Amino acid sequence: MDSAIIFLISAIGTIISSMSGGGASIITIPVFLALGIPFPMAMSMHLLSCVFWVLPSARNYLKGRHVDWLFLVLFAGLGLIGVYFGVKLITSVNEQILRTFAGIMILLVVSLIYFKKDLGLQEDKSRSKLKEKLIYLFSVPMGFYESAFGSGNGAAFSFISLHMKGLDFMKALGYYYAISFPWTVFAAADLIFKGYFNWGYTVPAVAGSLIGGYMGSKYGRYKGNSFIKVVFMVVGGLLGLKLLFQL
Repeated sequence: MDSAIIFLISAIGTIISSMSGGGASIITIPVFLALGIPFPMAMSMHLLSCVFWVLPSARNYLKGRHVDWLFLVLFAGLGLIGVYFGVKLITSVNEQILRTFAGIMILLVVSLIYFKKDLGLQEDKSRSKLKEKLIYLFSVPMGFYESAFGSGNGAAFSFISLHMKGLDFMKALGYYYAISFPWTVFAAADLIFKGYFNWGYTVPAVAGSLIGGYMGSKYGRYKGNSFIKVVFMVVGGLLGLKLLFQL
């Protein structure tokens, strides 16, 4: 019974997350905890699931488009520094503080995107070279947050890349999922080596996430930037309120 619940909630979480960047963990982690799974084990399940679904989702969003591989490699590489320290925090983390911080951050991002009506609907080719360099400053803190909690990191990256690199929503999500792959590999491996692994829990979580991530990103690519922007704001708003008020 637990395996069926884990599979279903993982599929639902990643369908929504892959269309919005909102973070599947805000849906899956509370359910995993309710099943009696310890927080580090739940994070291990979530991170290992991400390893399997983020690359297919990135491919769906980036297929046939120009990709700035140097940016992806540099941002992901720098972010691994943050991932290392984020994993260290998981076993002693005050989850309440992370939830409150994430809720405020996500609601701020959603508000800014709501008032910038055209942001993310198409690529901005006239982007600032200075902003493109400054975006790397966010790599370490985002890597840290990805491994420590993760919820809303995709939303934050999307906003930053829309504003500083001139990406549209589909490309921003594709970049984020590609960048998060090495982060989740490193974080998941670290937790597994510490003993936080269970075949009975992890297999249905990975299977559900892989199916959900592929379906969600495929549908998001089909519907386009306007649809993703609406889903982004709705899911982001609900996610931010849930985190902030501990709903």
